[in-house]
Amino acid sequence: MSVLYHGGVPDLKPGDTIEPGHSRDNYDDCPICRARREKGASAIEGTGHPEQVYCTRYRDYAALYASMYGKGDVYQVRPVGELEASIGEDFEGCYRCDRLVVVRAVERHVTLTPKRRRKVIRLMQRLEGGICLNPLPRNATPEMIERWAVREYADMRHIMREAERSIK
Repeated sequence: MSVLYHGGVPDLKPGDTIEPGHSRDNYDDCPICRARREKGASAIEGTGHPEQVYCTRYRDYAALYASMYGKGDVYQVRPVGELEASIGEDFEGCYRCDRLVVVRAVERHVTLTPKRRRKVIRLMQRLEGGICLNPLPRNATPEMIERWAVREYADMRHIMREAERSIK
């Protein structure tokens, strides 16, 4: 098995255990975060396995999750329990298990630069069954970017409305 990474909560030490139930959904004014807290796995964009933790072979993909935590850290981890492929949720090279043990911190207080975010997006698009986060070509015109931004904003408004409805 190759090296595995996990991106999340900052300031863990070697030997610390990462267990399920710790969430980055801690922003009180966010309807998606509130729906996840109240509905768990059945909430919009919720994980399908809240009883397990996730890890990946891809350091940059772990860094994406660490950055979403809000200056979280990326750790090299060792699985505790059986390691299962995260089929249907992620792409090849992503796994889940009962717990993870921190081997070492490889990046602290992660904030992704636009260049590194594009690198992660290209990685995800390249991998079989990967999700497409950025449908724009590299040489997109300003008009293409504006149309894409308008559609993305409309989609996000729809997701936020659905999250609000799901907790009422």
